[in-house]
Amino acid sequence: MEESNLKVAVLYNLLERLEKGEEKDILAEEAVHEEIGSIEEGVRSQGYQFFVMAVQNEIDPIIHWLKEIRPDVVFNLCESVYGDACMEMNIPALLDLLRIPYTGSPPLTLGLCQDKGKVKDILSSQGILTPRYKIFDREVGSLKGNIFPIIVKPLHEDGSLGISKDSVVYDDESLNRQIRYVIEKYHQPALVEEYIEGRELNVGLMETNGKVGPLPISEIDYSEFPEGIPRICGYEAKWMQESIEYQKSKPVCPAPLEWVMQKRVEHLAIKVFKLFGCRDYARVDMRIDREGKIYILEVNPNPDISPPSGMARAIRVQGMTYSEFIGKVIHKALQRKM
Repeated sequence: MEESNLKVAVLYNLLERLEKGEEKDILAEEAVHEEIGSIEEGVRSQGYQFFVMAVQNEIDPIIHWLKEIRPDVVFNLCESVYGDACMEMNIPALLDLLRIPYTGSPPLTLGLCQDKGKVKDILSSQGILTPRYKIFDREVGSLKGNIFPIIVKPLHEDGSLGISKDSVVYDDESLNRQIRYVIEKYHQPALVEEYIEGRELNVGLMETNGKVGPLPISEIDYSEFPEGIPRICGYEAKWMQESIEYQKSKPVCPAPLEWVMQKRVEHLAIKVFKLFGCRDYARVDMRIDREGKIYILEVNPNPDISPPSGMARAIRVQGMTYSEFIGKVIHKALQRKM
C-alpha cells in the first residue's frame, strides 16, 4: 500500500458528564481536543488519511466504525471507558481482537500501571525504590509511628485527579479526611504513601530502531511555591492556569543534573519501561531525596502528549518536531501489523 493511502484513525474517550470526582476534573478530559488537533496535523503532514472517533457510552458504534473505515493503524488516546479509568486497557484489547495495530502500550501494561499499588509491589520485588505505602478502603483511625508527612491519592486515577494541596497530610485527622474524600468522591480505595521531600523529575522515553532511549529529563521547579503549599504536581498545578500552583511550578528541561546522576536516572527509567512492558513511548516520574536516593513515583504508559505537556516539551528539546514524533510512533505501530 502506498504511504499516502494509509489510514490513521484516532480513538479517544469523551465524557458528557463526570460520574465521579470534582466538577473541575472535566478540564483534564477536555484537554484531549488540543491533543487530537496536533496529532491530525502530524498525521496529515506525513501524507496519511486521518479519521477520528470518540468512545462514549456504547462500544458497538466503535466496532462498526472500525470495520467500515478499516484503518491501517489506530492512534490510541483512550484513557478510560464509560468514565472508568480501570477500563482503559479494554480498548487496546479490542483492537488486538480486531487485529488492528495501534500506538502505545498493550492491555496488560495499561492494566497494571492503572493500579498504583501493583506498580509499587512490582518495583519493590525488583529492588527498585518507591515510597512506602498502604491502601485503605475505609478510614484508619490512627497510624502508629512518626510517619508524617504522607500523601493520599486515588488508587486508579491519572492526570493528578484527586490530588491537591490537601493531599499531603500531617496528622491522623487530616489523613482520615483525605481517605474519606478519595473514597466518597472517586469511588475507589485511597493510596496512602510516604511523602518524599526532594527534586521531582519526569523522564520521557521513546522506542526507536528497536531500542528504548530517554528524552531530555524534565524537572519541576517548586522553589517559587508559597510557604504552606506542598511541593507536588497536583491537579491545580497540572490543569488550572489561574491557580498559584500552575503559575509557580516551573518546568526545567533539560534538568540540571550532574552527569553521574543523569545516567543513573536514565538507566533506571529505561529499566522501568522494560519491566512493565511499555511500548512506543512512556514517562516515568521520580524523586531524588536529599541523600541522592532515587524513588519511582509513577509509571505512565501512553502519557499526555498534547503540545503543552512535559512529554512534548522534551521532544522539542531533543530537536524533534511534533510531526516527526507522530510519524515515528505511527511507523512503530505499523511494524506490528498482523
